[in-house]
Amino acid sequence: MLGYVRARKSEMKYGDYEIYKGIYCSLCNALGKNYGAPGRLLLNYDYTFAALILLALGGNSCTFTQKRCPFNPALKCFFCEKKAETDFCAHAIVITAYYKLKDNIRDERPGKKLLSLLALPFVSLMHRKAKRLAPEVEEIISGAMAKQAEIEKEENPGIDRSADPSADALGKLFSAGTGGDETLYRPGYMTGRLIYILDAADDLEKDLKNGSFNPFARKYKDIKDPEVRRQFADEAEMLLNHTHSDIIECFGILKLKRFDSIAENIIYDGLETSMKTVVSKYRETPEKKKSFTVE
Repeated sequence: MLGYVRARKSEMKYGDYEIYKGIYCSLCNALGKNYGAPGRLLLNYDYTFAALILLALGGNSCTFTQKRCPFNPALKCFFCEKKAETDFCAHAIVITAYYKLKDNIRDERPGKKLLSLLALPFVSLMHRKAKRLAPEVEEIISGAMAKQAEIEKEENPGIDRSADPSADALGKLFSAGTGGDETLYRPGYMTGRLIYILDAADDLEKDLKNGSFNPFARKYKDIKDPEVRRQFADEAEMLLNHTHSDIIECFGILKLKRFDSIAENIIYDGLETSMKTVVSKYRETPEKKKSFTVE
């Protein structure tokens, strides 16, 4: 997961922001306790959202206790005392990071490949433990990565087929994190689909330059052409808007027991901000630069 699913802090109430930050810190704490200080470096906002939803659907109340931050003892942070959901997401983060590194080694340019090779031994040790602690998560993510690799060998799989393994994996993770609740599969699937489309659109120019797989690359190989950029921006925006609408509908059916205003902020405002940020890159020509004049 890549950090596209995050809250829009400017639209949050102070209390909601403290809870959101508390869940983020709780996930960081779970990574530290299970995998040591290096595990904390893998923390991201996408899995913070997953932890939020799992905690919001949990049967018991969620108690936050203020403690000192392990990274900065001068700061006091709120930590959720409930561990099952955050531990589940911590294991998923490590397993996802492991397979992402292996993917980078196979596909990325030399610089990033070297960094991934250097990080792989440390993440491999964490992955060995995560695989033992969360075999179901390992099966879901490893299966998705294997399926993704096969799809990327196809000549022109298209965005729907390309996005399916990631979307299916997140749907299954949402369901598994709630003990097999099938009603969570569809919301997770659509969220995973949106993340994949955002990432593919965001990385299109880089992937074209590096020769990496991107489902949009064949159709929009002349992305520096202003007309091609406009066409791509229109298609990406359409795909994202349709997927976003499905996400809103899916989560609207869920009966969250807590944190509903935070979830709404992420689903409505946060995702919309990420979508606009990515699409806006292609609304301007590469030569056009932002400027202003002061009289």
